Amino acid sequence: MPKRCLITLFLLLFFFPLLWISQYNYPSGDDYFITIQARKLGALEATKWWYFNRSGRYSYLFLQSLISSSDSWLTLYKVFPVILLLAGFGCIYYFVRAFFGPGFSKTTLFTLSAALYTWLISLTADISTGFYWLTTSIQYSGAVFTSLLIFALYINFSQTKKTVIKTIYVLLITILIVFLAGLNEVSALFLIGTFGFINFLYIVEFKRPNYWSLAYLALSVMFSMVSFLAPGTHARIGQVGVGFHPLTVLACALGMTFYLLTELLVSTPLLLASIGYLAFLNTNRDKLDGLFSLLRGVRWYWILFFMLVAITAVNFVIFTAVGVNSLPDRLKNVYLYSIFFGWLLLMTALFLNLSSKKINFFVPNWINGVLVAFIFGFLLTGYKLEISSKNIIPSSSRSQRFFSLINTKSVYTNAYLDILSGRAERFSQQNEERAQLIINAQGDNVEFPLYSNVPETIFIQDVNHPFGAPEWLSVFICGEVKHLHYVETGQPPLPKRKF
Repeated sequence: MPKRCLITLFLLLFFFPLLWISQYNYPSGDDYFITIQARKLGALEATKWWYFNRSGRYSYLFLQSLISSSDSWLTLYKVFPVILLLAGFGCIYYFVRAFFGPGFSKTTLFTLSAALYTWLISLTADISTGFYWLTTSIQYSGAVFTSLLIFALYINFSQTKKTVIKTIYVLLITILIVFLAGLNEVSALFLIGTFGFINFLYIVEFKRPNYWSLAYLALSVMFSMVSFLAPGTHARIGQVGVGFHPLTVLACALGMTFYLLTELLVSTPLLLASIGYLAFLNTNRDKLDGLFSLLRGVRWYWILFFMLVAITAVNFVIFTAVGVNSLPDRLKNVYLYSIFFGWLLLMTALFLNLSSKKINFFVPNWINGVLVAFIFGFLLTGYKLEISSKNIIPSSSRSQRFFSLINTKSVYTNAYLDILSGRAERFSQQNEERAQLIINAQGDNVEFPLYSNVPETIFIQDVNHPFGAPEWLSVFICGEVKHLHYVETGQPPLPKRKF
């Protein structure tokens, strides 16, 4: 079997459950309110309403309003996670091809992209808000993949000399920067920081800034301000009503930076994977001309310093705006993904810097075997494997009960378990039952049972609280608001991991 077919099979084994479980996905929380606004006002007018009243994230709100205004909204909701997961791999592949240059074969680049993408998704703090909740998947995971496209296009732009091609790249980069600035504040700040760092490198190496990256930096700042300074953003931040001394905020921001990095290095085999990556670069020394040219003069300690400063600066801005607090998992996804690519750049620069000193990163086969075993152990379990009877559906079959007993931290294994245990199908049935209760309700009040035996992969915890979703759901289904009375029945859902 060709190597590329084996890698494709590898991808399918890991990502099949993440794609398959999408059919059981269901809207929740803000999705209903955004849909109501979009259908009442239209996508453009709804975006304007949000911009002036609730949020400045203009591109995210327009895209979700556009999707929500469709009559096939519920179908699109089940299809969108599949589109996002596939588009994510496409963005990774395009970035890898631009970053590593033409020296590698397409098969090698495809293999490397598959490994990086599998590893990236395994780091996801909360897969449900990362890919399955439309409200957060667009503005967070979508923003990370958009950032990859921007920098891949920028690399290709800097390496081509054809005027027509350059013009196309400039147009695409401009559109994507405008789009990204309206997705979420953290990704926009990381974008600004990265273009600022590129200019710093140019000043150090060539004693002048790069005028194109300077223009992109200005564009990023300008449209980020369009989002940050929106009346809706001001109204949303004003509801928080918190204030801390700047030194306290800075100390907490710095502490959060080291906490994120330490947690990532301690709880995952990232350092072990780095050894394998350095060995890969060592094996392909003769194909790294593109990398040597791209990262000429870049020192690894500059990248490490930039990562620390960038993460701390973003933390400082966020904490200043909304108060010193823990990061919600949907936001932590963006941090982890961004740190992952920063770490990739750091390891690449480290190898290139040490290559001039003739250091050999050869790794014996037996060590490679140990590394692969530890990494696969993480992918399959997340280094957690427990037996628990807390989330078993009472009416489930014997085989479903067996799979319900297993608990891990792996996003891939958990998706398989959610499907095989019947939790995903039960979740879908509960959503249909909830909707039917609203349709059949005769009075103003209706018993609205909370979810039980929920699938971790696609369940959003917010919908099990008085979050407004049932009232909005009644408008969506019946065209009118019904005052709903919450009644918890069955086993309550297990609490999701919090950061």
